[in-house]
Amino acid sequence: MKTIKWVILFVFVAFAYTVSAQADLMIKVTNVRSDCGKVMIATDKGQYNMVDAKGAETVLELKDVPVGKCKVYVYYDENGNYQLDKEGDVPLENCAIVDLDVKAGRKEEVNIRLVDVRKKVKK
Repeated sequence: MKTIKWVILFVFVAFAYTVSAQADLMIKVTNVRSDCGKVMIATDKGQYNMVDAKGAETVLELKDVPVGKCKVYVYYDENGNYQLDKEGDVPLENCAIVDLDVKAGRKEEVNIRLVDVRKKVKK
């Protein structure tokens, strides 16, 4: 009986760890057009952050991102209006969407390059 209790406790602890496993991400955003405005980032799991743009490269941190697959949305809010400006459906501000596979137990460093979608649409 004592062995069964220990097995159940072990299974419960292992399950609780995998459910709550999280990681912190250091995101280096490149291709930021200037040091005006803000760089905003969010995941499809609910984490988000915003910092002042610091020139061509800006670093942000996302804390407590659940382990596993997630999407990261980043954009450069050049005019500081807290939204991705668009003309029709085409973003006017540099942005990116990246798929990540977050690993547990370490601070991950991720590089994300913003793109000017208008240049891709014109081709």
